[in-house]
Amino acid sequence: MKKLSLSLLLIAILVGITGCSKNSPSAPKIKATEKFQFLNAKLNLSQFVKTKIVYHTKEELETILNNKLTKLLKDNELLSTDIKMNKLVINANYKRRFVGDKTAISTDSLAYPNYSYTINLVNNNKSIGTIKKDNLSFKGGFMMNLQIIAGTLRDKKYELEFIEALANKIFDDIENIN
Repeated sequence: MKKLSLSLLLIAILVGITGCSKNSPSAPKIKATEKFQFLNAKLNLSQFVKTKIVYHTKEELETILNNKLTKLLKDNELLSTDIKMNKLVINANYKRRFVGDKTAISTDSLAYPNYSYTINLVNNNKSIGTIKKDNLSFKGGFMMNLQIIAGTLRDKKYELEFIEALANKIFDDIENIN
């Protein structure tokens, strides 16, 4: 009987401890303003190899990214010029990839890029929260996969889709801040 009582007591303690840990308060969310100030994102461009084909410059890609982000923020009524609104400070990394770029037989044909970015939410020149995403990669559809295998993505126009996907991903995180 003593063993049974001791066992029941231990079970009750374990259940109590487990119940308490599940009911503990969750981490507080960032309280952001309903709209944001946004001037521009900084983009770092890197690649493993030099190619004969001329692709977008860092400045061109940065402009494309900023135009897309600004449009998404405006279209969704999240952009403000009011200095009372939180400021978005965005730094993105775009690693241009080529078919075979880490091998001795690299090509000039684009492969899927790798991304990372940081969104810093600033209030009165003080950071109030950060979203950081690393090791992201663009994933195209079936036809684009075939084009990569065939080595036919040999024009900078394909990067427009890559940068648009990066802008959309960044915007999704901005939209979900509150």
